Amino acid sequence: MAINLIKGQRVEIESNLSRLVVEMGWKVNPNADPPYDLDASTFLLGNSGQIDNEADFVFYGSQNRTPALDKDGKQIFDDEGRIVTRPISLDKSTLGSIDDPGDDDDDTGEGKEKIDVDLTKTSASVKEILFTASIYCDPTNINDPRRKYNFGQVRDAFIQIKNAVTGDVICRYDLDEDFSTDKGVEFGRLYRRGSEWKFQAVGEAHPDGLEPICRKYASKFM
Repeated sequence: MAINLIKGQRVEIESNLSRLVVEMGWKVNPNADPPYDLDASTFLLGNSGQIDNEADFVFYGSQNRTPALDKDGKQIFDDEGRIVTRPISLDKSTLGSIDDPGDDDDDTGEGKEKIDVDLTKTSASVKEILFTASIYCDPTNINDPRRKYNFGQVRDAFIQIKNAVTGDVICRYDLDEDFSTDKGVEFGRLYRRGSEWKFQAVGEAHPDGLEPICRKYASKFM
């Protein structure tokens, strides 16, 4: 049975569970123009609390990428016949979500991002894997209307950890705080304690989106 977490609560990941799926989901206004684009980003942190390599910031703009595969292990192509890729960490343990501009493919207002983690591939230097989400806007356009979007307009946001083999949900955290001025959120983190891994629901918000999260965890690469 899945464990429902509250902010700050921790749960141990069983030692026989190594392949995990981390899902972050939400509901937004399906009539928003331009549409919401929420992006998941992952930081693989070392002892310093920072990423040690630029490739360990796994996000839509990552240069370190690998072909995306469907459930049958076949390469995925877009409508123009180009190979679809996913960002991947330096140690190849963490596969980021496929970037999909906009978060509403079926006009329901629902969006979801999926990150695959294989703990057996995680470098010994990685002590924590942090999962974040942020609302995208064009940083070069001061008139971009998405600058007014915030997590206060996002409903039913959650993060859940699943067993990648069985699909069973291990734990879930529903983000029910009022983030009416915030554009970025640290959802949760996997972290080492000796030979064990644990997951903690974080729920820490940032008013300026992804940039302050990058300054916090990837400052030497900015």
